[in-house]
Amino acid sequence: MFTREILLKNKVPVIYLKKKDTLFREDQMALNLYYLTEGEIRIFNSDSDGKEFLINKVNEHQFLGEPPFLLSERYPANAVIASESAEIFSFSQSLYKKFMLDNPEILFEFTNEIAKKAYDKTLRLKSIVHQCPHERILSFLNLHKRTIGLEPSEKTIIDVTRKEIANSTGLAIETVIRNVKKMEREQKIQLINHKIYY
Repeated sequence: MFTREILLKNKVPVIYLKKKDTLFREDQMALNLYYLTEGEIRIFNSDSDGKEFLINKVNEHQFLGEPPFLLSERYPANAVIASESAEIFSFSQSLYKKFMLDNPEILFEFTNEIAKKAYDKTLRLKSIVHQCPHERILSFLNLHKRTIGLEPSEKTIIDVTRKEIANSTGLAIETVIRNVKKMEREQKIQLINHKIYY
């Protein structure tokens, strides 16, 4: 959505973080809106036993923390750097307002991006609540393909671990492993070097 040039030209501050650094924590006030230009960030919740529930992986050229920032609420999840390093631009409320007023075409793209995320979260929730394990896994795979810009009919290697699938679908990792093997036998997916090809 943004280029580094337009962010730097508008004097948006940049943060550099390393793997396992925390960008924000659950229940922390959302004072900033973040835009990731390099790296990958995991968005997750943890239960009282420390088990993580993966909500999303944020990749390059994506926002994170939009709803709580826009509503002056608290972040509903944790954001931790998953790549070796990350470059993140950070908007304060005043900088965000000025930036969007000065760049109305970007405001339109930003609004579309928020709508897309809300739609994806609705699909994910529907899959967790209503579907059996293999349907949850297929929904996760289809959503992953949409996120990386592929149509449902296009096939690709899904670059996620079984644990990440389990954390995203609310399934036990053993259930994911068992269902992935069954889905391969039923020719719903292929496994190539232990990676899902779908």
